[in-house]
Amino acid sequence: MAPQRGIDEGTAGGQLAVFLVELTRQTPVRELSDRFGRSSSTWGNYLNGSTLIPRQLVGRLVESFTPPGSTRNTKAVRGLELWKAAEAERRAGRSPSAGGELVRGRQRRDDALQQVVKYRAVAANAENHLAELRPMLAHTQSRLEHAELRLRLGDERERARAERRLGQARERLGRVRVQQELARRRRMTAEEQQEFWMAEVLSAQEEISRLEREVRDLVTVPPGPREPVGRDAVEAPEAPDAVDDADFEARLEHITAEGLEDAALIEEDLQHLRPPPADPVQPLSGPALDKPALDKPATSGDRRLGQTLAWRRLVLPFPLLGVTGFLYWACQEAAFSRIGGWAVIPATVLCLPVLYGSLRATTVRKLPARIAAPLLHIAWSALLVLDQLPWPPPGTGAR
Repeated sequence: MAPQRGIDEGTAGGQLAVFLVELTRQTPVRELSDRFGRSSSTWGNYLNGSTLIPRQLVGRLVESFTPPGSTRNTKAVRGLELWKAAEAERRAGRSPSAGGELVRGRQRRDDALQQVVKYRAVAANAENHLAELRPMLAHTQSRLEHAELRLRLGDERERARAERRLGQARERLGRVRVQQELARRRRMTAEEQQEFWMAEVLSAQEEISRLEREVRDLVTVPPGPREPVGRDAVEAPEAPDAVDDADFEARLEHITAEGLEDAALIEEDLQHLRPPPADPVQPLSGPALDKPALDKPATSGDRRLGQTLAWRRLVLPFPLLGVTGFLYWACQEAAFSRIGGWAVIPATVLCLPVLYGSLRATTVRKLPARIAAPLLHIAWSALLVLDQLPWPPPGTGAR
């Protein structure tokens, strides 16, 4: 049954719809709905280009309606190219239909609802994996304990066999724990994506309400049934009481494969949400590399060194300041007794280094200490030279 709505072949979405119609060979939408899920109206929207089909469904349609070989590969590549072009067109804001802002708002809401349904399925799949991994973890731990017991009680030959089984059990236990942690992460990411897309649904609904109020007196597009139908949740199989190694490995490989598919799906969606990196060159250091050095606890030697430095900073400045004052006083007395203004020269040689050291000892930085010490010494020298002039004694001025 062909779609009732015309296809706009001038857009990327229309070209993708034509490709899907030719690929399905006029298969009725009801049969497509029963075979691949979702409602008949949703498949009608996929085939007439009004709604962008999910990328996974394009691959499933190519596998179902194309024989294996080079033809299937060609169709798959062509379908992927058309889907990417339609996705870019949709993100750029170029709507396939002429419905205006209201239609784009409804398209945004439908896309957000589809993302919510998709991540609900991912979360349910991760929860099923966790439910299946719990008995597997318990079984593996019991096998590990049994192997350890046999290792302690067996003879040499039994010990070697038990050691081999113990190694296999430990390796399997590690794999199960890794898959359990990955399933937990997928479930958390899926829940975060559900919250994000539900917020997107609310934002799109508010925008639709605003646009409907604005175009109340205009020609409106009758809303079509576009409620997406999520795929059926996969029921978690009941864990058997006894699991042999072959079935155990097959189930673990199945969980690993599904986990990789869900992780790839989440990573593909997150690529559209992440901003492009400003600098492709990665820094040489990061929080993960620098954190151990920053969080390294202080040793007793470091504490003693810090206490010694603090003690020196508190006690050392006072003797240096005293020595500095005594040297300046001695040079001033020598200037008034014998050598006069020439006392500036020994004062510069002796007093200036001690003055700079005193300033540095009182936690003054290097550059301010280098500026302050010469200024203070120059002021003292200028006053000393001025004192050598023949000033009249006070009270002897002209009357």
